[in-house]
Amino acid sequence: MSRLKKVLCSVGAIVALITGGVTVNDAEYTRAIGQVQIAGVTDDSELRISTRALDIIGNAEGCRRDPYRCPAGLTTNGIGNTHGVINGNVSDEQIAKDWIKNIQSAERCLFDWKADTPLTQGHIDAFTSFIFNTGCSRFRYNANGTETQIGKFVRLGYYELACHQLNRWVKGGGVTLPGLVTRRQEETDVCLSP
Repeated sequence: MSRLKKVLCSVGAIVALITGGVTVNDAEYTRAIGQVQIAGVTDDSELRISTRALDIIGNAEGCRRDPYRCPAGLTTNGIGNTHGVINGNVSDEQIAKDWIKNIQSAERCLFDWKADTPLTQGHIDAFTSFIFNTGCSRFRYNANGTETQIGKFVRLGYYELACHQLNRWVKGGGVTLPGLVTRRQEETDVCLSP
């Protein structure tokens, strides 16, 4: 009998930990999560994204308890976590805590960079998912140090133009990745929604 090397976890279970395990209706699905309380953990945090964004990010990233190398070559665990990755498996609670911190980092990047013009919930969800995936620096700057179009449009408050830039970011290592094509289309649809 062969032994599985991947130790997977459920994105839905992690989302339930973050949202308090409640089922949300359509209106709540697209509303900012706000205060997060994970059972048994005293660290409470706030998220500006909605449950819809958690689903987009979580389903695109997948969930692994054990460390692995992501397509960018970084040691990763949980749901796209590349910070403080340990050898061995991590618990659902640790995955949720790491994911919250990483999402908050992406949210900070967005809100520190955006124009004074208010963002819609769709903008927050889509751009946070994008930044979670690419990283803050890559959202703002190209490899040659020039400003990215998407970063520039967000900085200037041209959010609809920035939404239309999302579908251009579908390559990894110079190759179009089907998973990124799907993710960017979901982000674009959410970004252009009210």
